Amino acid sequence: MMIEIGGGPFVFSAAHAGLHEGEFEPLHGHTFSVTARLIGGLDEAGMVVDFHLVKDALAAVIAPLRRRTLMPTRPLGGSCWREDDQIFIECGLKRYSLPVQDVVLLPVVNTTTEAIAAYLLQQFLTRIDDDLRIERVELTLSEAPDTAATAAADVPSAEHSVAATSSCETGPRR
Repeated sequence: MMIEIGGGPFVFSAAHAGLHEGEFEPLHGHTFSVTARLIGGLDEAGMVVDFHLVKDALAAVIAPLRRRTLMPTRPLGGSCWREDDQIFIECGLKRYSLPVQDVVLLPVVNTTTEAIAAYLLQQFLTRIDDDLRIERVELTLSEAPDTAATAAADVPSAEHSVAATSSCETGPRR
């Protein structure tokens, strides 16, 4: 059986600048929409999972990204560092300097829709109760009505230990 939850409260606006051919594209934004699909067996009450548990987990995952600029901590061919209250991200001919409170650093090499979807799935899995009968989770991130990426994971019956950290160097770039 599969359940699907998305849209409505699981829509958020964020900016990003993806890396293409070693250069950042122009900084721009999207109104992203997140949909989660959970596949599993029915419990004694006839449910795969309580919808409220899924909604709470999705809300917690996307809340920190709302109205922020999403940037990679490990930009492919570039660097990321923090000086005082600024985050600097550099690659090719571009260097972005952004206020730290406006940025969410993601533990990825590029802020593509695919990478953001995979990050969101990892975060979502850490919030799913291990006792549930969920066998597979798919998380789709849409950046436009005709453009989306889906990250999927089979869920082991043991605990979901997905480590995701984000950090930049602290101090001036060397």
